[in-house]
Amino acid sequence: MKQMVKPNDPVLLKTAEEIPQNEINSSETKELIEEILDASFGRRKNREKPTVVGLAAPQIGISKRIIAVDIGADKKGGLSKLKIYINPEITWRSEDMEEWCEGCWSTDRVAGAVSRNKKIKVRAYITDGKKIEEEYEGYVARIFQHEIDHLNGSEFVNRITDPDKLHWVEEDEWVKYKNEEGWRSWPKKCPREKWKKIKGINPSV
Repeated sequence: MKQMVKPNDPVLLKTAEEIPQNEINSSETKELIEEILDASFGRRKNREKPTVVGLAAPQIGISKRIIAVDIGADKKGGLSKLKIYINPEITWRSEDMEEWCEGCWSTDRVAGAVSRNKKIKVRAYITDGKKIEEEYEGYVARIFQHEIDHLNGSEFVNRITDPDKLHWVEEDEWVKYKNEEGWRSWPKKCPREKWKKIKGINPSV
């Protein structure tokens, strides 16, 4: 099973490649999807409940435009319906914005308050090769935006300009940070220089 790449892996900075339409149903693409699903469900023997709300192929070292999104996820940790989207693109964004906390397997202990479009429309191919367009709002819309950022070589940290909204959160603090909404006044900040060091970026850049 493929593991999550480290935060400083160059693959996270690349624009992922599209899957050609005539390869969507290929055995190679199906193998990639299985690797993404394996990583999404971790070491659990069944696939009834994923361990993540979303995952982008680059996060496990695959520079392809494939994401997994739990369209039944909620802000309280509920997980239920993980789906695969191939070559996803956002075709419409609402003007209404919403701020909420985000963390990521690919950013170590760095989290933050991120403002994103409250509603979006997503066009993509699904695993049977069918092209769909769906509208999402709230938390699920946020997950899509987060994962599609990964496909474009970006991460949520790049959307945070206020230094007070970039945070350092230990693993055992996550429940307090997210579920108890501690992120709204989190005392532990992550200086931009520290983030650049984690990413292996020259601090002067």
